[in-house]
Amino acid sequence: MKKILLRGSWQTKNIGDIAHTPGFLNLAARFMPEVEVRLWPCQIDLGVREMLLDNFPGLKIAETEEDVRRAFAECDLLINGSGPGIDGKGILSWREQTGKPYGFFGISADFAPWTDARREIFSAASFIFCRDSLSVHFLNQQKLNCPLVEFGPDSTFGLKLEKTDQTDFLRKNDLERGRFVCVIPRLRFTPNSFDDDHFYYNDPKKEAAAMRSLEPDMEKLRAVITHVVRRHGLKVLICPEMTYQVPMGRRFLYEKLPSDIREKVVLKREYWITSEAESVYAQAAALVSMEMHSPIIFIVEHKPALLLRQAEDTWKGQMWRDLGMQDWILELNVSSSDLINRHLDRILLDYPDSLKQAESAAERAVAAAGLAMEHIKRILNA
Repeated sequence: MKKILLRGSWQTKNIGDIAHTPGFLNLAARFMPEVEVRLWPCQIDLGVREMLLDNFPGLKIAETEEDVRRAFAECDLLINGSGPGIDGKGILSWREQTGKPYGFFGISADFAPWTDARREIFSAASFIFCRDSLSVHFLNQQKLNCPLVEFGPDSTFGLKLEKTDQTDFLRKNDLERGRFVCVIPRLRFTPNSFDDDHFYYNDPKKEAAAMRSLEPDMEKLRAVITHVVRRHGLKVLICPEMTYQVPMGRRFLYEKLPSDIREKVVLKREYWITSEAESVYAQAAALVSMEMHSPIIFIVEHKPALLLRQAEDTWKGQMWRDLGMQDWILELNVSSSDLINRHLDRILLDYPDSLKQAESAAERAVAAAGLAMEHIKRILNA
């Protein structure tokens, strides 16, 4: 049996970084059932290890130095999993110690700086699958020696976890299936740390930019929440994709809403991991999000997701256009709350068609993943 070592599980404070790994494992099980995938994780605390083993009982996880040495010896191919960057140090260790091939699956390439060392790592790869067409175009401009640079979706599109029982949460908050919309806020730059009252940054310029945009961005999102309640008679769940968005949602959305609107709004007061979030998302009608990976999970569930892309975020939002969801992405800098609400109206007022669009986008993503996996199999069998 051929063996792949997946480098991923970058962090657990972000349900998207959690989702990459089970998404890839599901895709591999579907398109490469004859191949074993082992995980070389960065972080799998907060219940993520248990979630992975519950869903993939036979998964081997390389956590200790001895585990990694054994994986290097026994695996035939290293794959740097989905994300905004790469583990250059890990790839170099693999190359130096094994001389075996490696590649990238579902990455974005708008990282900085673009150094000679990074160019060499990409040039020596056997394949690079980018989750957005902007990254494909950029890497093709670099005249790399890598024989294949193509579109390959974020592995979160392969996500399918065992649902966790969220009955108590839904019942306690009177959230009925198909009768609520999820909303996720985001700062323009992720803080280095936070508490209930402050966000802390190591870079003063990023802090200034984040704080400057905070209230204008949240004002738009509060207008969307108000519109959902008053125009559509639906409830709203304010929820996090990252840990810092728990106090953010409370302070800048929930507590600033008019009292009559707040009565129809539920605040998720604790962080949750991907399996919990997916289980609730499956009950929702739609999503409005400034983050990227909860929208992907909604599409996986064949539910519509409106992405409000911030200019400071990575190129990954382009995947919405690449997969035919150009009507469901708005550039936040140039989008008024009225424009956002009009797009949301089209989603909710023609809901059966929206469900079909979400299903079609999910099918396109999985089909692209299948093509990528076929190429990976050829590398393994060469």
